[in-house]
Amino acid sequence: MGKDKSHKSEELQLAEACSKGDRRAQAMLYETYAKQMMSVCLRYARDPDEANDFFQDGFIKVFRKIGMFDGKGPLGAWIRRTMANNALDRLRRIQRENKQVAFYREEYIHEQDDVINPFDEEDKLPDRDKLMELVGKMPHGYRTVFSMYAVEEYSHKEIAEALGIAESTSKTQYRKAKAYMRSLIENELKQETGE
Repeated sequence: MGKDKSHKSEELQLAEACSKGDRRAQAMLYETYAKQMMSVCLRYARDPDEANDFFQDGFIKVFRKIGMFDGKGPLGAWIRRTMANNALDRLRRIQRENKQVAFYREEYIHEQDDVINPFDEEDKLPDRDKLMELVGKMPHGYRTVFSMYAVEEYSHKEIAEALGIAESTSKTQYRKAKAYMRSLIENELKQETGE
């Protein structure tokens, strides 16, 4: 318990130093979380260039808002949520600017009816890195809802509000995304076993 409190205290001290413009603290925070946050951006972006834009813009927001971190939860979770929210804001802006139908539109829905395991058979799951690679192969609409629910731990209500969709649409998209992910995993396992 004491170790947990000291770790949280260290995170709060790091956040406070960053909010005061301490360049060493900012560099330390960046080095600690950059790789993990790029993975977050890749899950929401349509391509690596867009992910890089989300990443750069997201870290600017992290450093601007770091004074809001209160130490009640892990710093990494706060940064991840900030990055995910930034990516969603950017996607909504792109959607408005291009006057496109929402990025979760029907064309992305297929007929196949640390990640939270949305599956029952843990022993058959690929490792975390492989799972993240498979998430990257999902159609953009699936990847967005799947990432928000299974990885970032948003509720369906929060997803619906963030994406401007019905809660039932979020649940349907997640169910279909989970089935799609299951098929990706099955194909991956078949390739590994040579079936």
